[in-house]
Parts: sequence; structure tokens; C-alpha cells
Amino acid sequence: MGASLFTAGTTVLSHGDASALPQSPHEAKTATGAPAPAASAATVDRVVVIADRDDDDADDKPDGEADFLAPAARVDLVTLDARYSGATLTPTIGRENARVVANGKPIAWGATVPPGAQIQGLSPGHASIVARSGGREWTLSIAVHGVALRDGAKKIVDMARERASLERTPPSRVDLDDADRTVDDPDAVRVVTTSPEGTSIGALTIDSLAADGTSIDTLRDPRMISVACANGVGAGARCLASAPLRLVVDDVDRSHPLVATRSIRAEVGGAVVVRDASGKKLQAIRVAGPRASSVGPIGRHRLTIRPVVMRLTPGGAPAVGGTDAGAIAALRQELALASATWGQCGITFGPVSQMEVKVASPPPPYLVALGDDVGLPASGGEIRLKVDGRPLSMTTKRGWSTRQVALELQRALEKIGVTGTLSENARIGPGAAPSVDVAVKRRGGELASVELVSSSDATLSVHVGAVDLTDGLQHFGDTDSVAGTLEERTLVKAIDDGDPRTIEVIVVPFFAGGGRIGESFIASDGSSMRNVVILDRAGVRARRTSLTLAHELGHVILDEPGHPDDYGVDTPTLLMDSDASDSSPFGPRRLTTDECARAVRQSGPAARVPLLTEWKLAPMRYGR
Repeated sequence: MGASLFTAGTTVLSHGDASALPQSPHEAKTATGAPAPAASAATVDRVVVIADRDDDDADDKPDGEADFLAPAARVDLVTLDARYSGATLTPTIGRENARVVANGKPIAWGATVPPGAQIQGLSPGHASIVARSGGREWTLSIAVHGVALRDGAKKIVDMARERASLERTPPSRVDLDDADRTVDDPDAVRVVTTSPEGTSIGALTIDSLAADGTSIDTLRDPRMISVACANGVGAGARCLASAPLRLVVDDVDRSHPLVATRSIRAEVGGAVVVRDASGKKLQAIRVAGPRASSVGPIGRHRLTIRPVVMRLTPGGAPAVGGTDAGAIAALRQELALASATWGQCGITFGPVSQMEVKVASPPPPYLVALGDDVGLPASGGEIRLKVDGRPLSMTTKRGWSTRQVALELQRALEKIGVTGTLSENARIGPGAAPSVDVAVKRRGGELASVELVSSSDATLSVHVGAVDLTDGLQHFGDTDSVAGTLEERTLVKAIDDGDPRTIEVIVVPFFAGGGRIGESFIASDGSSMRNVVILDRAGVRARRTSLTLAHELGHVILDEPGHPDDYGVDTPTLLMDSDASDSSPFGPRRLTTDECARAVRQSGPAARVPLLTEWKLAPMRYGR
């Protein structure tokens, strides 16, 4: 259905009787054939439409330029009353400001109007149309208002080919009385209206919608200041502009006194809708990543995450939340906050409320680590194990590498009816060679229970990994950060789905030794431990003071182990700052355009391991 705006004294086009049409005194006849009385020359049908420059059918083309309008793209059109069916419409002025659309296709001026035809605004201005039907003649007067967006540099933002972006700079004061002033904010946009002479668009409402059409936030009656109209706008037109609007991710940013009157919460994939005082949609723009970067405009990308909350002991309480339901709710809240934060780069995790969160018990001792530490080769000896209570014995030979020993162990495991999956770890700094882990599983895929009985090899270290979270998870240090500790590997490899395109997020009760609330393993380390984030309950509790989950995910998405302040200027407002802690809008929550571009290069669809998949925007519901 088409939306419409009518001025005082308007003849409503979507209602009425054909017999009420004004008639030409020279051509109109009564039903008996006698001349009909002349209609008043002042009788005019008046309608107001909006220049249709947005993209309601999500084809990256302004609806007003489309050769065919899909049903979703007709929301801004005004439907002509049935009495216009069979009429011809001939413009006397303003033919460039509007057009007639029938069944989604524009029809030429002067052609016969079919039933259900609609008027579409094209550009701000006024059009006067002579309508003729059955020997009658009357006037259709169309006022076309413009609703546009302008960025901080006063450049028009194309609402179809460009996107609104989430705020990546801290709050700052601007002169709200100077709507023609440029502002140093690449994400802020002003709403600019253009009204033909003698008309007014009235009070506005800015509505922020989620991708499913539900309302996120509303900014009512923003102050509009008179500004100079753009070149080409008709004489006498009036143009107004709002303050630079900030699209923010949460109420912390939304409510700061410096920007509270010009901020609105938004999310990637949603839309910012400009409405009139009655709530009707005027124009809209979708929300995605930055409009400009070194890799070009950044659209919407989806990151796939597998979240798991560990229990303290097998069958015991989860690391956070107190109960399984509480743990799931707590982690979903944290994921929602991290997803909103990465929305600055056009990255989203999808509907977090629908994301599956598992609550899992620590795994049994199933992982046999060969050469765990410095990866020295074998010097010869016997390794004796018990696998689910069954004895296993194998002999190593002098000079065998850790991988050769692992392959021999794999063959020995096959002989007793279980499987061994090999994974090579990155060589640590002081290591001679990489260590190799062998995950022992039963034929059905369940983890087996392994016990080391003895090993007589003097140089090859052999250990069986075990996870005991009651004393905290043993975390890596500087020397073994690329490989992780044996306890970390035992935990992660029990949960890993084997898909390098997903990120495992694991919540543990706490890290051993204190001083750490989160850590991550990235792909460039070359280890079997990659694309993993481990968070403890303190990291979850930190919430907005440090955005720990969003920060640790940043190491994986950016494929960057360091921090910008490790080798540059300390900027505590940046998410990837190593030591900032502040829950205000000036805390560590911002991402730079360069970081967004790096995320696309390192983890985007064209990356070696694409963690991000392009998620095309689809048509959405805007309400009225």
C-alpha cells in the first residue's frame, strides 16, 4: 500500500466517488445528454509525496530510478483513486518531479491511467497535472518534498547506494544552531528536508529499526534549522537540517549529556527511518559498515561463533549464571554486546537470542601430548598407556620426530579398537620442533579415557592432558603463547568443531594465578589452536568497563596478537587498547576505519580462512 500526506483542503485521492470529479464546461454532459453545470475552477486535487530516493527493495538502486518497482519498493507511492482509472494525465509544469507507476512499471505522461495506478515523487518541487476523463477535465496538484541525509563534510549520502554507519568516535560538543557547519565525524548524518514554496513537511520522528522491523529507539521532533538549499531546487523552496545524528550501540553512548539530544541506538542490518508526525515512513537508510575505507565501502558481514560455558566439575555448576539457564542468558548478553560493538565495522553475529549456547563438563583425560614443551626427538624407549582400562604399549626409535611417534601411536590405537586424531602445535620460542597431540576417541566419536603408565624414552616427553577447573585454567605465558598450555589444548580440542571458519568462545570459571580474564588464539600463529577465545567469569562481569569478549574476538578477527598501544600512542578509547578500563563512552569501545578494513582483508570472504561471510541486506518491514 502507498503512503500519502495531504495538506489542508486536499481532495483525498484514495477515497471518493467518480461522480464527484470536476467536469469541463465544454465537454461534460449529464446522464440525459443535457450540458452539465460547470465545475468550480478552484476545485483541485492536492497530494503531497516524498521524492523516492531510498531503496526499499534492497537492490542498491534508488526506487525513483527503477525501471520496475518490486512490491517492497512501492511503500512510498500514493495510490490514485478509482476515479482516475481511464483518465489521461498531462503535466503543465514539474513533469520531472513525479511520475505515474502502474503494476510496478512507470507509464508515460498522457497515457491512459490503468486501475490502481500510483504517483511516485522523483525530486523536490511542484507538479501541476491536467487530468481528463470522459470529457471531464480537472487539476491534480502534486507537492514533492525531499528528505535526504548529509554527512559531516556536507556531502549528500545516497540512501540507496550507501549506508548509515555506527558511531566510531567519542561524544563531542557541536553547535546545534549552525546546521551548515562541517563536523569531524565520519559517521554522523544530518537529516535535510526540502519543501516546495508555501508548504511544510511538519515535525519529524527518527525511528531506528532492527533487521526484523522491530523498533530499537526513537528520536522525536529533532530540532530543524534553516539551511541553504542545494543547487537545482526551485525558487522559493525551504530547506531545513537537523543536528548531526549519531547512531550508537548502547545506552552508555546514547545518554551522554554532550550528545543525548542527537543520538539514537541502531544495529547493523537494521534501518534508520524518517517519519512524519503521524508516523508514516518518509525515507529510510539501511545500517552497515563504514561508507569509506581502504577496502572501499564495507557492507554487512556475519561472524559465526560457537559459544560454550564450562562447568566447574563434571555435572557441576556452570562457570557463570548459577544455573544452566542463567549461564546461557549471561553469555548471550555478552555476545550481544560484542556483536553490537563490532557493528562499527559492519560485523554482526546474527540474532544472538537464537544462538545455541552449550553448557559442557570438563573433558576426560583423552589427549596424549608428544614432545610437549620443546619438541625434542625420541632417543628410544617404551611408552605404556591404558585406554579405557585396556593396556597399550609401543616402542620408539632413536631419532624419531614427534610426528613419527604420533603416527606410530595412531597405528597402535587402531589395533585396540580406538582412533587417534593428530594435531600439530606451533613450535614455541625455545622449542627444537613442534609438539604433536593425539586425541583418543572411541569408535562412536566419544572421548576415551587415557592414563600414562610409564615412558622410558629419555628425551621425548609424553604427557596426558587433563582439565581440572577447580584450581583455574593454566594459561599460556610468553614462551608458549603460540601453542597454549597442555590444559588449554585439552579443553579446546575437546570442543573444537574442526571448522576453521568458526570461532569457539569458551567461558571457564577462572584462570590459574589471576591477572587474566581473557585470551585468544589466532590463525597466523600456525598452531592447531586457532580462532579460539577463552573468557573467565571476571571477563564476563567486566562487561562495559573493558568489553573483554569484543576485545579478544578482535585479536582473532584482525589476526593480530598485539595491541595498538604496544607500538604506538596509547589511546584508551580504542577497543584494542591493551590496558584501558572505563565503562563511560570514553572507555575502550571504538574501532578505527583502518581496523575495519584490516578485518575485511584478514578475515573477509577473500581471506585465506574466511571467518566473515557477506550478508546481503534484504527488504524489511518499516511499519506505517
